[in-house]
Amino acid sequence: MSGKSWKSIQRQLRKLNYDPGPIDGIRGAKTLAAVKAFQAANGLVVDGIVGRRTRDVMFGSSGRIDHSIMTSAHLAALSYQLRQKRKGAADKELDAKFGLTVTRRCPTPGVEAYMLSNNCLLIPGSNSFADYVRFNLRVIKAGAKQLTLSYKHADKEVFSNETEAGASRTIWHQGFFSHANIISKWIGADQSDWPSLIIGHSLGAASAQILSKTFVSPAIGFAAPKLRKVNGRIKHDHLSLSICRADDIVCSLPSGFHHTGQTRQLIHKNRKRGLNHNMTAYIDALENQKPGLNIPTVWDP
Repeated sequence: MSGKSWKSIQRQLRKLNYDPGPIDGIRGAKTLAAVKAFQAANGLVVDGIVGRRTRDVMFGSSGRIDHSIMTSAHLAALSYQLRQKRKGAADKELDAKFGLTVTRRCPTPGVEAYMLSNNCLLIPGSNSFADYVRFNLRVIKAGAKQLTLSYKHADKEVFSNETEAGASRTIWHQGFFSHANIISKWIGADQSDWPSLIIGHSLGAASAQILSKTFVSPAIGFAAPKLRKVNGRIKHDHLSLSICRADDIVCSLPSGFHHTGQTRQLIHKNRKRGLNHNMTAYIDALENQKPGLNIPTVWDP
């Protein structure tokens, strides 16, 4: 079952006083009956399918913790410990600390992305020198057509290999765009599988800026590099938030490019030496930020 976890659904049904039977991750008759009872009580289509609408109503009572900046920062930090092909210690930590599980893992080598049971798409940055070279250093696509974003939401076709004007009317950093394109194709065109929130760091934050437009979903990016050749507003860019430490040089690269969406500068109240690019540095700065900054505590535009 893509985009959601039956164990998390069963736990939530039990929390809401609908008996799903044992918490076993199996969509059995009792779980199906509980889903239908929940749908009937909440004015939803009674079909037993936990699509986006049912999921949003079912998990809405949990509040906005999924959109908390600090929670997102800790999830981004934990994303580097997750494994692409198998469960590990990080999965246990994810469940113990956040009550979440990984429901899908992007299978493409060098492209790490994880869909969580709260319908959050989690994208870490480069985890090897090879994927750093493949995506971060690929600023242009020499000798070929440049990839642009063509926005065709009604047709669920959001990416184009042509240079004709799309919704963005711009050329993107080609490596970042290619990375986002792979994740977009992995998620697929079924809107019920699209994320309700995207969290990314570094390379993942670059993809989050693009995928926020693709899936029309809020995105929180930490240590976001620049990725758009032309500055200015574009469709749906209000959904994307990039949090960049003032002393993180990566956020000012590459030269001649721009962030998209909203960018907030994060300043540590005590000056720190070093690159200050990893998530440990960002969590430290969020906890000890200079007074008066406009960093939100929750991002749910």
